[in-house]
Amino acid sequence: MKLTDTQKRILEVGKREFLEKGFKDASLRAIVKEAGFTKGAFYGYYNSKEALFDALVAPEADELIAQFKQAQQAHYELVTEDKTGQSQDLSTSYLNYFINYIYDHFDAFKLVICCSEGTRYANYIHELVELEVDQTEDYYQQLRQLGKLEGTVNRDLHHMITSAYFTAVFETVAHDMSREQAIGYVNELAVFFNCGWSGLLRFI
Repeated sequence: MKLTDTQKRILEVGKREFLEKGFKDASLRAIVKEAGFTKGAFYGYYNSKEALFDALVAPEADELIAQFKQAQQAHYELVTEDKTGQSQDLSTSYLNYFINYIYDHFDAFKLVICCSEGTRYANYIHELVELEVDQTEDYYQQLRQLGKLEGTVNRDLHHMITSAYFTAVFETVAHDMSREQAIGYVNELAVFFNCGWSGLLRFI
């Protein structure tokens, strides 16, 4: 749907306000005043401050989750292709894809990671972690049944490791790293965590 000039202005001003103050402290009155419109004009497009924030981040944040689910499915395809030994390489490949997607939409993810307290995105990283752990536990179970994985990891430890990993990845956004810095950082991070996983699990 094509945005009107009024809507574009509201989104532009709203994004600045949220980035500067965070969702909780952002003022709808200040947004409307700076945008130069009445509250009536604002409510013609968004019924609340929450709806405005959602409009700024939902397309990108929801799309990343959808792509993340596709990446998980790609790991199951390694089982049918007898290529499960490539699991870590595939994960690192997708990590690079994800970090570039995040940087293509940096402001949206800056809002999600640093400014979303009080919205449904406040636990965004935790939701990704839960999704990752649930699917990976199922993937590991399938591999063990096929004799393609040795070693075990307690679910609580699995959750802690994954949470640390995802939090570290999004630190690139929190610290305003350049895209080049972020790519280098997450690839070094992947090497570090892959070495740890290799000490606990062995793909056959």
